[in-house]
Amino acid sequence: MRAWLEVNLDILGENYQLVRNKIGAGVDIMAVVKADAYGHGIDRISKELDLLGVDSFAVISLDEARRVRRQSARPVLIMGYLDQKEIAEAIEEDFILSLYDRELIVFYERTASRIGKLARVHLKVETGLNRLGIEIDEAADVLTGQHRFPHVSIEAIFSHLTEATDRDSNLEQLRRLQQLLVKTQGRTPLLPIHFVSSGSLENFPEGRMDAVRVGLALYGVDEALPGTKPTLSCKSVIIQVKEVVAGEGVSYSRLFVADKPTTIAVVSIGYAEGYTQALTGRAEVLVKGKRVKVLGKISMNLISIDVTDLPVRRGDEVVLLGSQKDELGHVATVSANELAKWSNLRHHEIITRMGTALPRVYIGGKLDG
Repeated sequence: MRAWLEVNLDILGENYQLVRNKIGAGVDIMAVVKADAYGHGIDRISKELDLLGVDSFAVISLDEARRVRRQSARPVLIMGYLDQKEIAEAIEEDFILSLYDRELIVFYERTASRIGKLARVHLKVETGLNRLGIEIDEAADVLTGQHRFPHVSIEAIFSHLTEATDRDSNLEQLRRLQQLLVKTQGRTPLLPIHFVSSGSLENFPEGRMDAVRVGLALYGVDEALPGTKPTLSCKSVIIQVKEVVAGEGVSYSRLFVADKPTTIAVVSIGYAEGYTQALTGRAEVLVKGKRVKVLGKISMNLISIDVTDLPVRRGDEVVLLGSQKDELGHVATVSANELAKWSNLRHHEIITRMGTALPRVYIGGKLDG
């Protein structure tokens, strides 16, 4: 392969156990595997998490839900939009729907009644993100009036934090959610609640409630939960080594011009493989366990790197995300957070872009154990 992702499933298992230990007994883990499990591969990740004992899954589409179902019989919440045909199919296939708009409950009831099934839903409440969600007063009306919809079963309540690491903001959103509980107290059954995500596991224990939704913590992206480690690496190979004299440019537009004799290596990856052009002029990669600069404009399928004074040759491994040892065993790392800073993108976007473009190699895990 000329460029690929490596996913370490043993580390996934370690991260999963750290989450379990952090939340304690009585709190479920809902694994977020949307966007092809954040680029890690929804099929293999779902199977591994099922074997690890995860309680449920969250996805964004019916297609993702079906891919999870092929790997696990555990509950799957579809958090995103479904058209009319997909809603009927999701109800028929016993997936859980997100009730994020008051009008949807009428359509869920009508559809479920027509096909003779129960529509399982989680009620999404607006507490401050101002994205998908039903306002507090309307949510209270839905909960107290759910007897009017006998084919709809509201199984849980959830909301979404605006800034997971901002404790003050989280507490304000929790206060708003508690308003709903006060408004409906004694008038509706007590329902499970899931509220917090990876970034708030550490600093917001009050929000853990009955279940936590975790993605980044499982994948170990920049220690969303302290102690977790990245499961994902991105690697490529050197395909040519050449000398550039002073005054010569490298790559398109001559954004880099050598000021002295320079040895460059051409690496088989570019923005078509998810290594965004926004990294131009900022990024570093690992070769022989050493950090080296990416030179010039990142092109569609190739980058050039400065390997002056490094003994490299065609076929040598290059790490664009992840860790690599030098000849003395010292480990150097390029993190998703660094890539995010260099490109002014979020680390979510970095890893999902790579995941849509590159083949994956899986290491370890319970299937291989």
